[in-house]
Amino acid sequence: MTADLDSTRRLLDAAANIIANGGFATLTIESLARKAGIPSEQVYAEYSSVEPILVLMLNREFTSIYMEIVDHIERDPRGGKLSRIYYYTLAAVYERPLARVLYTIDPEAMNSIMRSANSMGYVPGVGIRTDLIEKMQRLGMVRRSVDATTVSYMLSVFSAGLALTAPHDDIDRVVRGITDLLGQVVDENVEDTLPGKRAFYDWALSLADKR
Repeated sequence: MTADLDSTRRLLDAAANIIANGGFATLTIESLARKAGIPSEQVYAEYSSVEPILVLMLNREFTSIYMEIVDHIERDPRGGKLSRIYYYTLAAVYERPLARVLYTIDPEAMNSIMRSANSMGYVPGVGIRTDLIEKMQRLGMVRRSVDATTVSYMLSVFSAGLALTAPHDDIDRVVRGITDLLGQVVDENVEDTLPGKRAFYDWALSLADKR
């Protein structure tokens, strides 16, 4: 079992490394096996194509992203505000080489993997959805005067705009500008943001449960 887990980890690491360095178009079982230092016959015995490996890689990346977001939110006294959650979401994507490539440099790679995933089970995405915003409104963390669906669409547009205009010389300044604006328009003025933190944790766990 240990050998199997180690082989899987090496394959996922190899796939992430190849994609992060712009080599998605060259991905084959043979290239993955060579990069991972595993005989291709062994890989073919477990996987019929690269698609299941890429789906596992993407799920692992999303899991790591959410863990990173949760860690930042937990340590930030204001971490339960929607603007802070969105800031850490963007930061987690742009600070990780694989995620940055998939979201900003080679979105076709992401689209290809997601299309493959449709027949292999749920693959979570990174974003702020309407249901989370509505829950935070009920908890008094987001202003009730804003429309949750509109805010969710707005955040999607911001994220897409960042991807289309990448790379940025000062990404932190750009992201902080967006999230500062979000804080002024959407965040409720509260001191205790623990309810918002709990809402995000529960929401993230609900995504994991769908897998």
